[in-house]
Amino acid sequence: MEAKRYPITVESFHYDLVKQDTPVKNDLQVAMRQIQWSDPKRQEELKKGNLFEMMIPFDVVPDNSGFEISGKITQIVQVMDYFGEANELPQEELGKLSRPLVETIETLTYQVTAVALDQGVNLQFGPNEEQPGQH
Repeated sequence: MEAKRYPITVESFHYDLVKQDTPVKNDLQVAMRQIQWSDPKRQEELKKGNLFEMMIPFDVVPDNSGFEISGKITQIVQVMDYFGEANELPQEELGKLSRPLVETIETLTYQVTAVALDQGVNLQFGPNEEQPGQH
């Protein structure tokens, strides 16, 4: 499926030091909801496919890392020639649509830890951590 992507928005990103023995947390939720343009001039775009807002709230404590990250990343995506509901999209497509947002979390984490800890930490979320859910 072809998709038109709008800019990724980092609504919040928090980095906090925690004790080394803090339990591992890998809470990464992918949600998707259909949206409509409120601007009447943009209504014509909806004839090309439905618009969805991808949202990933996250709260992660990597194993024995000494830090926690949390926040929310969003992006508007138009799925071209698709007029169904978010929950009707195949899981594989949801994974592809959400991957750039997950990569943003990975990149932000690496960059912040490179500065804060003087060593960047690579997070690599796989399909198990990004189980898309529709809302």
